[in-house]
Amino acid sequence: MEHKDKRKVSRRQVLRITAVAGVSLAMGTGLVRSLISRAGLHHVSETRTQMGTLVIVTIVAPELKVAREMMRNAFGQMERLEGILSRHRKDTPLDRLNEKGFIETPPPELVEVMGRALTYSSITDGAFDVTVAPLLELYASHFEASNRPPPDHEVERILESVDYRKVQVDEDAIVLEGSEMKVTLDGIAKGYIVDQAVRALVDDGAERILINAGGDMASGGDGSLEDPWTIGVRDPAEPQGLLANVRLGGECIATSGDYIQAFTHDRNFHHIIDPRTGYSPSQASAVTVVTTSAMEADALSTGIMVLGPVEGLQLMKRLEDAEGMIVTKGGESLTTPGLDNLTV
Repeated sequence: MEHKDKRKVSRRQVLRITAVAGVSLAMGTGLVRSLISRAGLHHVSETRTQMGTLVIVTIVAPELKVAREMMRNAFGQMERLEGILSRHRKDTPLDRLNEKGFIETPPPELVEVMGRALTYSSITDGAFDVTVAPLLELYASHFEASNRPPPDHEVERILESVDYRKVQVDEDAIVLEGSEMKVTLDGIAKGYIVDQAVRALVDDGAERILINAGGDMASGGDGSLEDPWTIGVRDPAEPQGLLANVRLGGECIATSGDYIQAFTHDRNFHHIIDPRTGYSPSQASAVTVVTTSAMEADALSTGIMVLGPVEGLQLMKRLEDAEGMIVTKGGESLTTPGLDNLTV
């Protein structure tokens, strides 16, 4: 009589179990690790400080040595791209662009991200605008020095330097045509870098992938497509509360909120500034976007935060692959119709 090993667990069963375990368990319990091992798979999770935040990369792959090498490659890719796209590091191509107002023969990655940024600026009618950097610097300096917002006349003066339509991008050069203009890619580069890291891990053969970069999250690999990850969407009014659980089966998610980097306790002043008015938007408290690209989710969540509930919801409904939720300052949650298909 054939003896069946009751301990045998198929890869598909393990992938389903890890999907249910989700981020909260991070496949860290002894039971889950044991099941992964029996299926001939290996789980590797690593946390590093990257892009000014904690980045957690979790993968499941057939060989432990290969999985660790995949992890090194993914973080190496993130480090390389941060060295191109960061405005917080000295002498990056973006830093040189801000210093001189132009850069010749820019790296293709900078051209790609800047080009996409201008597209999202157009889509959002200027609610997303990477030339908002001088306003961000103005607010940060005033709150650091006096714990007060800048006076209106300073905001109005700096606002003259903010206009995405004065940015020229092509393979030969990127030019900022306005005086005192500067660019920040904080609202789009993190998503782009996460996308590239997921792509590298998929190309290397990882079966399940989840990257969490300070709230910008992306999933990938055949295992994620078959059995999606379960991700909680935070309630902006309750640090431990959740508004929904969203499934990511190859999709990406990003959240922008007034609670993430607030200058004041009432959150009337925070790190998201309307590039058209010079002040923090006053209608939305948080925006979560689910789409096929972390870069798109990153940029749209910021732009829709500025647009507010009515225009923001209309925009998400018009876009083919975007679903999401907007939480108003009053605590009302507004969702796109398709979000129900992604929630559990």
